[in-house]
Amino acid sequence: MGKVIALTGGATGIGAAALARLVAADCQVHVLDVVKPAARHAGFVHCDLGRAEAIDAAVAKLPTRLDALVNVAGIAGPIPALGVMAVNFLGLRHLTESLVPRISSGGTVVNVASTAGWDWDKRADLVKGLLDTPDFAAGLEWLNAHAVDWTANPYKFSKQCAAAYTYRAAGFALPYGVRVNCVNPGAVETKLTPAFRELIGQEMYDWGVRQIGRHGVPDDIAEVIEFLAIGQCRWLNGVAIVVDGGYIAGLVDGWVNLDESPNARKT
Repeated sequence: MGKVIALTGGATGIGAAALARLVAADCQVHVLDVVKPAARHAGFVHCDLGRAEAIDAAVAKLPTRLDALVNVAGIAGPIPALGVMAVNFLGLRHLTESLVPRISSGGTVVNVASTAGWDWDKRADLVKGLLDTPDFAAGLEWLNAHAVDWTANPYKFSKQCAAAYTYRAAGFALPYGVRVNCVNPGAVETKLTPAFRELIGQEMYDWGVRQIGRHGVPDDIAEVIEFLAIGQCRWLNGVAIVVDGGYIAGLVDGWVNLDESPNARKT
């Protein structure tokens, strides 16, 4: 048996695709999820990542030594807003900081955020406010105190925090010899897609997909996760990789023109 990996959200979507790749690579994978994965060659620990005590109980059931942690689990929302933040960021942070000391030197953490969070620096002060909280409970208190600033789109804020946290976590993990990197997926067809269509708007969502030719599929993201988790990239650290078929590149260079989008035409 190869490397020992903890993987959140391995029952469906991107997590299930990552699980399939890691199992095929002869890894011993322990899935943390609220749903048991269909894969036969994976361990399973029931875990609600929106609750610190549930994470602590799950951590106690994991092996004492790991080679990697892959944080894929997430919910779309927008309701319940606090639950979205708890799972997508606070739980990710709590689990990461609980497990990094268990990861062997040379090991890795892979966070899966979103292209929704790639522009976190546009609200860096707000993001930093949450990142500066010391633990899960303090994070919930901060979120309640600043609800007016983030509840309009909790999914986006959660992913901005997850993406930005990667840079901080890279520094936290470095003394352990552990690298931390992030994947920011674009429009990928998963069970969360209907929620994203509703959030963005059906017409706008489909327009965005047309700019790059097709939807992503879970394995498009999983192949990058596999590379970051167990591939030969030993000096790649603190990097956020956008995997979106080129959409963000189009925004940057202008060949994806939001002035031509359905939202712009409506206004």
